[in-house]
Amino acid sequence: MALVCAAVGILAGCSTLPAAGPSTTQIDPPNTNPDPIKDYLVVDLNQQVVDILSQYRVAPFSNRFAAPRPAPGQIVGVGDVLSINLFEAGQGGLFASAYGARVALQQRVDTDGSISVPYAGRVKAAGESPQVVERRIVAALEGRAIQPQALVQITETVSRSFVVNGEVSKPGRYPITAAGDRVLDVLATAGGAKQEAFETRVTLQRGSSQASAVMKDLIDNQSENVYVQPNDRIYVTKDPEIFLAFGAVPNPGPINFGIEKLSLLEAVGKAGGLIDQRSDPSAFFLFRYEPASAVRSMRPDYNGRFGEKVPVVYRVNLRDPRAYFFARNFMMRDRDVLFVSNAPLTELQKFLEILSTARNVASTAYLAQRISARL
Repeated sequence: MALVCAAVGILAGCSTLPAAGPSTTQIDPPNTNPDPIKDYLVVDLNQQVVDILSQYRVAPFSNRFAAPRPAPGQIVGVGDVLSINLFEAGQGGLFASAYGARVALQQRVDTDGSISVPYAGRVKAAGESPQVVERRIVAALEGRAIQPQALVQITETVSRSFVVNGEVSKPGRYPITAAGDRVLDVLATAGGAKQEAFETRVTLQRGSSQASAVMKDLIDNQSENVYVQPNDRIYVTKDPEIFLAFGAVPNPGPINFGIEKLSLLEAVGKAGGLIDQRSDPSAFFLFRYEPASAVRSMRPDYNGRFGEKVPVVYRVNLRDPRAYFFARNFMMRDRDVLFVSNAPLTELQKFLEILSTARNVASTAYLAQRISARL
């Protein structure tokens, strides 16, 4: 009996029972709890919450890379290649040949920002427009050539270019066009992504800043389709959106969305629904981080203690028929976590099974003692 009593003492708290995750009371302790402060907010899923979140858009690019369209005028930079055509007004000059009084050159801008032009010497080019470089060349040739003229064009640009790498058909370095290029334009220039939009992650690196977004979010939200700037680097990878399912579901673990938009109700279906013998339909939870602006709309009493990134636990009561409509319109996000708690009866059954095992062990020990005493 001593063993049974010890077992009862040890197993009196539900936290000692084996489980796939926290219980309902551990996630959302009752108000009588002496320490009600949690490291997250619990929000009941209802129509108001669904309406608020339907207006929310993921904004990793526009928040970090809110740059305007690049200036349309071309500026010469270090490393650029210039096509230079020099002309004279008559024969017998510096550039006279069997092909006429002209010469064509290709010059790459040196690290000191200048180019070398015959008879004109070193001409500063970096940081100037092609028209300014033309005038500088002509001024250097005055008095040497016969009414010299120059035509300068940028044929290869490094300073006003971007790089695309990864899961695209034609990775490489590309120049920014005079009209300006957005991220989706860039991907099209590079031959397009090899994977579906909902399986493609686009990472934009600009200087020391970096952000990632799923390609479908750039398509759905044009404000995220930001303009590319000189020296940007864009990495395209296959990275399917997933959610994680735990607890009393038949198919726990990471699960691919598999479609462009996945609702909470569809996610439950992908996880195999709920296990009848174990699950508590009133204790269905979704864990994710939300921006503080969205949390303030849902919970006006939010005091801002978590900062701009708030850990939120959404509670769904699937015993309420209305919850299925809410879950149908609640959209999942990448790396969301679903958890279904065990029903209280399941915990009781676990306790009784362990208690029964402890009682059997005690009875066996007692019987062994009696037999030993008789011997």
